[in-house]
Amino acid sequence: MHEIDEQKVRDRAFQLWDAAGQPEGREQEFWYAAEQELAEQGKADISQHNSEMDKPPLMPGRLG
Repeated sequence: MHEIDEQKVRDRAFQLWDAAGQPEGREQEFWYAAEQELAEQGKADISQHNSEMDKPPLMPGRLG
């Protein structure tokens, strides 16, 4: 399995969030959706050990 590439997850989460109209308060939903999508493509390891994060990094107006 590949190590999680945080920048790829951040970029994809932002794309998903932006495409959904930039809804407030749903950042974790898009972060985990991006992790799952990348894992299915073999680009991220979302095993319990590598997925333990308190929250995705946030900045006002964007994911990351």
